[in-house]
Amino acid sequence: SSLMGVGGLPLTMSYLTEATNLPHHLIQGTAICALVPSIITSALSRIHSIPLGIAGIVAGGAVVGGFTGAQVALNTSEERLRQLYMLSLVVFGGRSVVAASRNIKNIWFK
Repeated sequence: SSLMGVGGLPLTMSYLTEATNLPHHLIQGTAICALVPSIITSALSRIHSIPLGIAGIVAGGAVVGGFTGAQVALNTSEERLRQLYMLSLVVFGGRSVVAASRNIKNIWFK
């Protein structure tokens, strides 16, 4: 997933959901903690091509969003979290399929 610049969180969460009996709140936290070393390694390997000012602003937003999202998640039922997770996979996955099909069409049928 790092090769394409895409986080592995959906894959990790999906795996943990199917392979364990952990509650969804613990799956979220475990998946996020497991990805930290990969994220740091990936960022450091690209450090010379990162606009650090913009990255700092985005990181600040991520900290606020991460804290706020965690608070909302902790106050949301496990069943609702699972439903929202599945909905996000469908929405973002569907958008990716549509974009990929457009790209393939543009490449093959110029």
